[in-house]
Amino acid sequence: MGKFFNRLVKTLVIEDFKDTQCGFKLFRGDMARSLFKEAQVDRFAYDVEILAIAKKRGKRIVEVPITWINSPESRVSPIRDSFQMLGDLLKIRITIGKTGKK
Repeated sequence: MGKFFNRLVKTLVIEDFKDTQCGFKLFRGDMARSLFKEAQVDRFAYDVEILAIAKKRGKRIVEVPITWINSPESRVSPIRDSFQMLGDLLKIRITIGKTGKK
């Protein structure tokens, strides 16, 4: 499911990141406040929206490899959440547009 979502992200919104969904993001405080103030998505695709907003504003974004261990408490409903994520991606595409390569 994650790989399919990643393909949708690259097709619809932002094509130049290996992983938008890790959930581990680091921002300067002022930058985070500014980006999240503009954001509208508050579910799984919020990462994509934040990256798309930052990229559209011309902000420097760097991917840094980390070791990630999934939480056993994390739950995704394959049907409900898939439709929600697709809807969120379409919403991001409409409001922000698609961003190109770095």
